Amino acid sequence: MQRRSSLAGAAAALLTLATALPARAEIGDYLGKPVASVRLVLDGRDTTDPAFVQVVETRVGRPLSMMEVRESITHLFSLGRFENVQVDASMVAAGVALRYDLSPVHLVSKIEFTGKLNVPGIDTGDLRRVVTSRYGGAPPVGRAGDVSALLADTLRQRGYRQAVLKPRAELSRESEQAVLIFDIDPGPRTVIGSIEIVGMPTVSRAELLDRLDLGPGKPYEPDTLDARITSYVDSRHQRGYYEARVTPTVTFADAERVANLTLMVAPGPHVSVKCVGDPLPDDVCTELVPIEREGSADEDLLEDSSNRIEEYLRGQGYREATAPHTRKEADGELLITFAVHKGPQYRIANLEISEGSIPRADFQSALRLRTAAPFSSASLDADVATVESVYRRQGFRAVQVRPTVEPLASNAGGTQVPVVVRITVVEGVRTVVGDLRIEGNSSVSADVLREGLQLQPGAPFFEPQLQNDRNAIALRYANLGFRTVTVDVVPGVSDDGTQANPMFTIREGPRLLLDHVLISGNVRTSADTIERELQLKPGDPLGLAAVNESKRRISALGLFRSVELTELRHNAEDQRDLLITVEEAPPTTVGYGGGLEGRLRVVRTEQDGGVASEKFEVAPRAFFEIGRRNLFGKNRSVNLSTSVSLYPKDSPFFGNQVAPTAGTTGGFAFAEYRVQGTFREPRLFDTAAVGLLTGTIERQIRSSFNLARRGVGAQVARQLTRSISLTGGYQIQRTELLDVSIDPADQPLIDRAFTQVRLSSFSASGSYNTRDDALDPSTGEYLSANGQIAARAIGSEIGFVKSSFMAQAFRTVPHTRRVVLAGNARLGLATGFPRDVPVTDAQGNPVLDANGQQIVQQGVRDLPQAERFFAGGDSTVRGFALDRLGTADTISQDGFPIGGNALVIFNGEVRVPLFSFLGVVAFIDTGNVFVHAVDVDLGQLRSAVGYGVRVKTPVGPIRIDWGYKMDTRDGDLARPDSFLALGGSAVYLSFGQAF
Repeated sequence: MQRRSSLAGAAAALLTLATALPARAEIGDYLGKPVASVRLVLDGRDTTDPAFVQVVETRVGRPLSMMEVRESITHLFSLGRFENVQVDASMVAAGVALRYDLSPVHLVSKIEFTGKLNVPGIDTGDLRRVVTSRYGGAPPVGRAGDVSALLADTLRQRGYRQAVLKPRAELSRESEQAVLIFDIDPGPRTVIGSIEIVGMPTVSRAELLDRLDLGPGKPYEPDTLDARITSYVDSRHQRGYYEARVTPTVTFADAERVANLTLMVAPGPHVSVKCVGDPLPDDVCTELVPIEREGSADEDLLEDSSNRIEEYLRGQGYREATAPHTRKEADGELLITFAVHKGPQYRIANLEISEGSIPRADFQSALRLRTAAPFSSASLDADVATVESVYRRQGFRAVQVRPTVEPLASNAGGTQVPVVVRITVVEGVRTVVGDLRIEGNSSVSADVLREGLQLQPGAPFFEPQLQNDRNAIALRYANLGFRTVTVDVVPGVSDDGTQANPMFTIREGPRLLLDHVLISGNVRTSADTIERELQLKPGDPLGLAAVNESKRRISALGLFRSVELTELRHNAEDQRDLLITVEEAPPTTVGYGGGLEGRLRVVRTEQDGGVASEKFEVAPRAFFEIGRRNLFGKNRSVNLSTSVSLYPKDSPFFGNQVAPTAGTTGGFAFAEYRVQGTFREPRLFDTAAVGLLTGTIERQIRSSFNLARRGVGAQVARQLTRSISLTGGYQIQRTELLDVSIDPADQPLIDRAFTQVRLSSFSASGSYNTRDDALDPSTGEYLSANGQIAARAIGSEIGFVKSSFMAQAFRTVPHTRRVVLAGNARLGLATGFPRDVPVTDAQGNPVLDANGQQIVQQGVRDLPQAERFFAGGDSTVRGFALDRLGTADTISQDGFPIGGNALVIFNGEVRVPLFSFLGVVAFIDTGNVFVHAVDVDLGQLRSAVGYGVRVKTPVGPIRIDWGYKMDTRDGDLARPDSFLALGGSAVYLSFGQAF
């Protein structure tokens, strides 16, 4: 549309220029005269907007050129901001005065509806969403007719077939925006008249009409009817009626106010499938005969199913397998029978490959055939291709690989036939690269071009690689702006075939340069924000890689629903304009959701004598997020995220160290929450660094204590490459311990002295990430290192240094359906700075010396409890309750975790997909928590094994894990309260992979 408008507008503007001249003057009288002034008049007012001025080619002092006028009009139209551009010229004393009259395209800032809206089936919110989904949030006023047609079609689907819509626009001269108003007269609603059913449905007429929600007098809504028919037919398919069909036809009466329906019902027979003859597992038969999955039993599908069964069996060595099918229909039942005949199984008695210049060990691992394995012709063909490819890559251009299969005498039962497979390699002459020549290159030196080639003198000659090198040269030139370059290559193989002397002939063609960057569609986003992401500027070569990378970076801003980069031709053959057309996404984002979380936690109850026991708790969770992006048009954003969990009222962490055992009312109470606000500055101080300001208020439930925390922080992040990033930051927070379950006698002094503590700290981290998916990776690595230092010199009440390291690896097992091996390792180390801590007794009273002075313990290096490491539970070592893993020194006498200054965790998983939405895992976890870093002892690690289920959802996997301790020790807690936690096991319900 823009291209067409540009040409039409340019022609109209030139005509305007001709007719605007005085009657006695000709166009030629103006051409060549100096331009005295250039005015841009937008909707009747002068404008000096740089976005408009910079694309006007007619400049003051230069001779007037019709080419420059035409280029200016084309550029202005390409911005997508004007419905019309007219040019007026007049003679003044200094030369020619030019005026460009610009009629703006008024974008719609708001859509409103008036008229008869309080009728059934009309929802203005739904109508508005229909418009924005098709035309975006700011369609131009000129598309009002198209929008009306879309709304009329939508109302027609609601039963209003005679709806009349009258659009009008209220324009704002100040903002160049408009309110688009649609006056709706829906007219009479079409209702269903007679309903005729043709055919023999398997249900009664009343039940069929009820399922389809049809009846005389009900509104006729075509889309809704089609959806109900589809749902009904799908339900019939699920019951085995795979050929069931319902086809509606409609005739209208009374000026389309009445729709008379005819339903053609073909119930089809009930379909059963059997695989008879030689045994075939039921699940394999179901997989290879996808009648249920496809919802069809047509002959083409059955033929394909027979072929699939035969190919499956031949892959297992049954070379003579057959599986013809038959159909037998009687009394409404269709029986489809596949007669499976395997024949003898051919197994490889010996696999012989002739020795050649390439050792067999170089390709042995890539071969599919193995001695004693079933013989498969498909595997043999694949192995022949593999051997041939290996030899060709080593320069044996004429290699011939000849397979032979020699059956031996079958065994006494005749069920197996041993075969000898021989693969004979006839190498032929080996070709190596001799002289490599490049001609026709004037802009790029031959040495530079050779550096990017895989074929080099002395290397084996491989003809497909020669074509790859040709493409590499062409791509290098395209990235330098030579879009019309051609590269021809001649292999130059010698007569005896021992040497190849390739010659590349290059025809560079013109080098395209970028003249103007035109940006269209940005209403809220500043042009500077978009231009910063461009990898080229006016005057640069129009390189292909730079254009593609620019599009990727603009799209990655997350501000636009779509981004298109179009190259516009210039009058000069070596120049192009780059038009960037964006469609802005809504600036406000809202997210919400809910779910359940289950975990095993340490609690204190009266019936256990006030000591720790373990309890499985399930808590509903909910979250709400709202964000505003593109603040001030600079891609800044602000976001507020909240989450809350509700735990049972009889939980021990609602003001009592000991949970009540009687008199509870059940239900839930507010327990755990998190509120975080974030401001993001993507170009901190006009650099590539990202700045973040965060404020957090939260309350967390742990096994030995609760905590309330408030804090603010600032971070600076820099993405060095696509996989490497660095982050540095500062935070100050105040943490208060609540409902501590550890007996004061077991508490470290620092916990008794600092139940409320202010921490001021700096942190730095780095990460390396090549995972293909952050939530559910199947390949790649993730490495991270984090360091934090808190000191009294910067306002912290406690000083410490803390570091953590993580390494993860994910690998998809070859030749499997995405079976993933996943590994994780974590190491945490911390130490406190020496501090003098006053000694208190179990009641918190100061302990005095003989002189009546409070005793002070010097050189205490413990960390506050909320900053220590804990392990056990969901994402650490499953099989243990939350935080319950530790050495004897990190667990209190009552069985509550105290935490430590060192952490070691190892996890391994095998993730196996069963269906598109469901998978299972098997895992082994090991680790422990130690009092100090010097106490780390790998011999004290404790392990758990288990299995789990993963249910895939659009936002990530939901998981349920069962973990089992590999050893049970004195001090491990019993869990008599939950059938989900038996013996040494534990169950966890959560969202996302464990790591």
